[in-house]
Amino acid sequence: MSKPTVSDFLLSNPEISDLYQRATQSDFLSLAGQGQLPPDILSQWLSQDRLYAQAYVRFAGGLISRVQLPTRLNDRETTKSLEWRILTLIQTALAGVTRELQLFEEAAKKYGLDLEALGPVAEGNNLSNKSTVFGPNKVTQDYINLFDSFAAQPRGDASKTLLDGLVLLWTTEKVYLDSWTYAKQQASGNTDSKADLDGGALRKEFIPNWTSEEFVAFVDECRECLDAYAATQAEDTEEVIATGSMVLYKKVLVLEESFWPMVA
Repeated sequence: MSKPTVSDFLLSNPEISDLYQRATQSDFLSLAGQGQLPPDILSQWLSQDRLYAQAYVRFAGGLISRVQLPTRLNDRETTKSLEWRILTLIQTALAGVTRELQLFEEAAKKYGLDLEALGPVAEGNNLSNKSTVFGPNKVTQDYINLFDSFAAQPRGDASKTLLDGLVLLWTTEKVYLDSWTYAKQQASGNTDSKADLDGGALRKEFIPNWTSEEFVAFVDECRECLDAYAATQAEDTEEVIATGSMVLYKKVLVLEESFWPMVA
């Protein structure tokens, strides 16, 4: 029997199953899938997600700086190495978030959404707490700080490894996929978006983008690269790798639970 991979260990850990559910099955997502999310709340969330995506760009750059490509030629295998595969993955991630930032702007114009919507800043995403100046709320800022800790030197944290970055990359993308898949399932057979409160922005533009076959394949590749790279880290014990990965995994889930605005 093969040993469980890092991703298997994280996904199967019973201690955080409830946290994972809360991070991926919020009321916000339920209303989004039903087309019943008010446009002002969507604008507030989308504005923060745009700031998140901008920080993700720097994160991707930091991961690229940590990839050590093979220096010696090995017949036809050089460009097929795990390092090249990881580099290709990060390039795909960077291209994807770039397209997403463009999608935000295009959808905002098409559906009348505000990408600088004023929202909560001090207590998570509690909608009763409003800001008067646009910027990241507390949860978004925590995400930005986490991404920026992986930025290329000298800005980032040199102790953050490529393995740590791959854990963070896969976790954020996996949670995003599962969240919007849950939202999509809330439609209950109603695919007519004409009466949606947001004009169809979520169900016609965003949800299809974040549940597409291409995105599923990308998340799968994130997982495969993470597990393959973790298996090469012979200098670390399985316990060290698993423990460090769990810390990052749980941190993302805690942030993600609070990243969805409260709508009740």
